Amino acid sequence: MLKQAIFGGAFDKLPQDVYRRWFIYQMRVSQALIIISMASFIIGSAILALRHGRLHGDLMLGGLVLFYIGIMFSQHPGFTRVMPSPLASILIGLLAIAWFVVYALGMWFSWIVGVILALYYALLLIIRGGLGRKPLYWPNTFFLSGLISLMIALYLGGFRLVIFPVASIVSLMRRVESRQRPIYVIDVPYAVLLPVMTYYLNNPIGLAILSLLTLIVIGVPSKFGPAFKTIYSRAYPIGSSLGRAMLIITAILALIGVPLGDVVHALFIGFIAVIMSSLCIPMLNPGILWFSMRRYGVVGFEIPTLLFISAVLRAIYYLVGPQLIAASLILVFIAYIEVAASYLSGERVKVL
Repeated sequence: MLKQAIFGGAFDKLPQDVYRRWFIYQMRVSQALIIISMASFIIGSAILALRHGRLHGDLMLGGLVLFYIGIMFSQHPGFTRVMPSPLASILIGLLAIAWFVVYALGMWFSWIVGVILALYYALLLIIRGGLGRKPLYWPNTFFLSGLISLMIALYLGGFRLVIFPVASIVSLMRRVESRQRPIYVIDVPYAVLLPVMTYYLNNPIGLAILSLLTLIVIGVPSKFGPAFKTIYSRAYPIGSSLGRAMLIITAILALIGVPLGDVVHALFIGFIAVIMSSLCIPMLNPGILWFSMRRYGVVGFEIPTLLFISAVLRAIYYLVGPQLIAASLILVFIAYIEVAASYLSGERVKVL
């Protein structure tokens, strides 16, 4: 009973009224984290225009980690068949927000708060049986490796924090493309090496290896069926293809000597943001935030396309001039506006 109170309980062992109450805690925490993170992206992008480089980076990286904690926590029951207890939900929410605040403020002890958060989440995944070779559990292997990598990234600092969103994306893409079954010869080395690659991520070769290995692990889907033609999912086929292309471009940029900061921006915008805009934001967020959209963009796939072009412009600005940075930022804001307009086109769905 103590373990259940601290971590949660299996679906089939919780009374309906208990499950419903625990579900409210879990979803409210996920909603709060996602809303705060999306606000941080908007503020962080605006701050770049005002030339506050350090704060821009902290808000974008911090918001990115917060976003994927919220996304993955919202999916936790479906991925593990375990509903987090109210205490577990409250701890995840408080630790995540506390870490984000002290990290954005530049407090030296932010890494300690972050490590506690990542360690507790890892225990939440392990103790309640969220791992295994079954297709339901196997993608959690990447997420657990991402949490371990996050602890290393928090301690070492810098842009290494991107490792956690990358690991989360790998888990999500393997699920949404119905390729959850283990591919041991590829998956196990990647999961084992992810923390090692985190340590060497400040090296161009390390970043190139991360990009190429990530591409190998997510693979190439055989086809996208009718399920990817709805308002919510029609951006995914093109977005996922562009994201895969950017992993190759990122590796090339790293190996030909493009400044590391520019290569990281390519990975951030061209892969992570592109996948977010075609998977998380249209396909997952509506269900998490309890609303329905009447549309997503004009045709849907132009949103990840704008972000992909933005990433390319940002990566090659040194060949033309700083005006490409401005053009890149404008494209990001256009994508933001399209997403906001799409969200505002919808309405809240009564869940409870």
